[in-house]
Amino acid sequence: MDNDIGHRLRLLQSISDDERILLRHIVDLGQNSQLSGRSRYSCFLDERQLALCTISLEQHLSEGGDIPEYELLGGYDKAERRVIVFSGYGYTVPFSPVVFRGRDVGKLSHRDFLGTLMSLDIKREMIGDILVGEKQTVVFVMNSVLPVVEEITKVGGVGVTIDHDFHESYVPEKKFEIINATVKSLRIDAVLSDAISVSREKAQAFIRSEGVLLNHLMTFDPSERVNEGDVFSLRGRGKFMLNRVGGMSKKDRIFITIHKYK
Repeated sequence: MDNDIGHRLRLLQSISDDERILLRHIVDLGQNSQLSGRSRYSCFLDERQLALCTISLEQHLSEGGDIPEYELLGGYDKAERRVIVFSGYGYTVPFSPVVFRGRDVGKLSHRDFLGTLMSLDIKREMIGDILVGEKQTVVFVMNSVLPVVEEITKVGGVGVTIDHDFHESYVPEKKFEIINATVKSLRIDAVLSDAISVSREKAQAFIRSEGVLLNHLMTFDPSERVNEGDVFSLRGRGKFMLNRVGGMSKKDRIFITIHKYK
């Protein structure tokens, strides 16, 4: 529990000016919803933004602030990008699933769909998760941009049709590359070294110069500890999870399993 509180405090201490503005905006939405009795909602937020906003709202409540109940909605159970919705009179889900279908839709990538949407001047915060499948791809978008999205007939040069018939079965299973390794310690430099297949010295250089995002918090400290279940990423090198910490080898090294997100 103490580690969790400490991590929350460090998250709040690490925020940028833009994130500070976002947190104030989210609290204002909650207060407005409480005063008006009407539902209010944010745009889509990423995992770090959601973590920061949740902490900020809980802090506001602990200090005697008054906001209504709220939900984090993304369209399906394990959504990464979500909208904060303050419930009230006139409550509706502020986004919709858009299902792209076509003979060659399975050849398209996440980047193809995101590029097409953003080429229409649709901002990233108006777009939720993009679930790329073999037979269809589902994109969650804010209702305010839905009319523009529904006009799309091609993605990456591939013809597509659009409907809104979304089922949970369309959510693809998370795929990982499994990396088994042994480390001398559970420091981030040691774990990152095996995750991206570089020397520990090279991993330390990356951390000191570029930083590693560990559980939504940027760290430049190679000695930062990684625990089982922690998620970390290095820009341009991928996103990883320390999935398992095992026993010790005969040479006093720790067996670990890392999942690299595909």
